[in-house]
Amino acid sequence: MPHIDYQDLEFRHLSDRTNLSSFRCSDHDLEEFLKDDALNSQNNRLSATRLVYCQDALVGYFTLVNDSLVADAVPPGDGERDYSYRKYPAVKVARLATHRDYERRHIGSNMLIKIFNMLIKISQHTGCRIITVDATSNAAGFYSKMGFKIALQKPGDTIPLYIDFHRFVSEEESGQTTTLST
Repeated sequence: MPHIDYQDLEFRHLSDRTNLSSFRCSDHDLEEFLKDDALNSQNNRLSATRLVYCQDALVGYFTLVNDSLVADAVPPGDGERDYSYRKYPAVKVARLATHRDYERRHIGSNMLIKIFNMLIKISQHTGCRIITVDATSNAAGFYSKMGFKIALQKPGDTIPLYIDFHRFVSEEESGQTTTLST
């Protein structure tokens, strides 16, 4: 199957008029969250979910929440030198899922590009240095390929990963090569 380009995707807000019945995901928990919990969570301002469409087919979604990352979990080389606060402001990718019929077609990496673009705008209004994700062992490789690193914290059921968003954007603006591509 051919890759789907970023410009061929449409990102929409989840609403009470959205039909989610066609969405099927390889991870039952991610599918269940979207269909049963995402709208209520969003309506209570606990999270925000974006749906991803390609030619009017629902091909994926992601959910974002506010987060923070303990400064000690960021190894030297990332973060800010002599950072005097205990935690970095962050946004967490709480959920990210691709429809099973569209897996391995760059939907996931395109959703991360959208998230980065959104955070460039958000970071003009509030602090956002780090992007975090608690990845399952199945998803950790995907995030690692996209430039995420293991946070220096003891993993539990998931693997705590992060990317220094500020460093990534600075490298992008200076023309240095980056991990994400369309």
